[in-house]
Amino acid sequence: LEVSVERQEKWWAVLEGRHCEPQRHYHTLEHLSELFDHMDRHSTSISDATAVSLAIFFHDAVYEPKKGSPKNEQDSAILFDFFGQEAVPPGDPPGLAKGELISKVRRWIVQTASHKVSDGDDEDCKLFMDFDMAILGTSWERYELYAQQVRKEYCHVPEAVFCKARAAFLSATASGPAIYASAAFRESHEKVARENMAREAAVLSDKFSKSGLLARLCAEVALSETLKKRGKTAGKGAAATASLALLAFQPHLALGGFGALAAGLALFGLRLAVGAKYVRHPYREQRANAETVILAGSYNPPHLGHLEMLRYLSKTHKKVVAVIGVNPNKKYDVSAYQRQELLRSMLRESGLANVEVAVWGSIIFMYARSIGASVMYRGIRTWKEDGRGEKYLEFQNLFYQLLFGFWPIPTAYLQGAPALSNVSSTLLRKRLAEGSGISDLVPEACAGAVQQAYAPKA
Repeated sequence: LEVSVERQEKWWAVLEGRHCEPQRHYHTLEHLSELFDHMDRHSTSISDATAVSLAIFFHDAVYEPKKGSPKNEQDSAILFDFFGQEAVPPGDPPGLAKGELISKVRRWIVQTASHKVSDGDDEDCKLFMDFDMAILGTSWERYELYAQQVRKEYCHVPEAVFCKARAAFLSATASGPAIYASAAFRESHEKVARENMAREAAVLSDKFSKSGLLARLCAEVALSETLKKRGKTAGKGAAATASLALLAFQPHLALGGFGALAAGLALFGLRLAVGAKYVRHPYREQRANAETVILAGSYNPPHLGHLEMLRYLSKTHKKVVAVIGVNPNKKYDVSAYQRQELLRSMLRESGLANVEVAVWGSIIFMYARSIGASVMYRGIRTWKEDGRGEKYLEFQNLFYQLLFGFWPIPTAYLQGAPALSNVSSTLLRKRLAEGSGISDLVPEACAGAVQQAYAPKA
């Protein structure tokens, strides 16, 4: 990968620190070592050793037993994405192979939540999944130690609940479809894995049967999906009944509560209607502050209009992050990682050293919160052209932050320079499709890279 020594040291410190956390007993550096041993034994069957190695390093980078799966796998994939964006060299053409590598490894890490593969997954993916599951097919002595380590990681779960739930999972897996994805592991590990899992399930079932009556009943209730569903319905009915009772017997309290709700909704609407800051062009000179802000968009592709806004923000804030928002379910002709490298080259050309570029595939405010941003800026040409759509996005950001229990990070609008009002990503893509010149839409030194990235696919 040719990652710089400085970044190697930084990210190894991150991974080492995480794998030595006190809640870990099995998912430690030893676990990584075992996976790399399997990789060495199957090296001749692996096509992309870089991808498999990165997947091993990062697949359990975030491991919080109380949060569980798939949250841990998703967060591990996000952490790997941060590593990839920062440390993986851009390559040639910039961002293309890098984006493919990041996307592939991210997908594999998320897949470890279930270890299920599809017909479209290649042999590398299948082997990586099997490396992670190989512990199931080891000797009983090693398997028993693994089972004890997992129990320590889930020490917050009551004994009866743990025995009941894990025994059910092990029994179903031991008698279900193939555990391993590759032919090699099915031949070498499948039989022993099924025997080990069935044996542990029997041990746990025996422990559960010897638990106290109350502990067993509590475990049954906790694990009953039927009761969970009934509880949700009953909870809604109870809330409605309580509201009606309050209105009937304590009307002043009920009306006060409804009044508070109405006032909250009114404030929400007022904030949405007039609360957002709007920075008009020409931008006023302001002294730089110590805040971090973001300017989110698709940047598909980036152009002079984007740079003008980023230039202003770079003068007025200590740190600016241009966030390229991505829909994970959408396929792009030019990947977000290619656009990231294009924008990075434009920022270097423009001398904007305090502006960074990040790719983010989830709700934007989550990224803003993760870096401590104080404002989420949005570029806007005119309210007539962009206002309706932008206000809808502002509503989403405001509503979901409140729904998650967060004090909202405000949205602010930045008017594009009127002199560049004709410059847009749509116009730029049209020119590129026609083979027309684009040096009036992007920095001249970057025009060739943009044309290369957006060249029609053969």
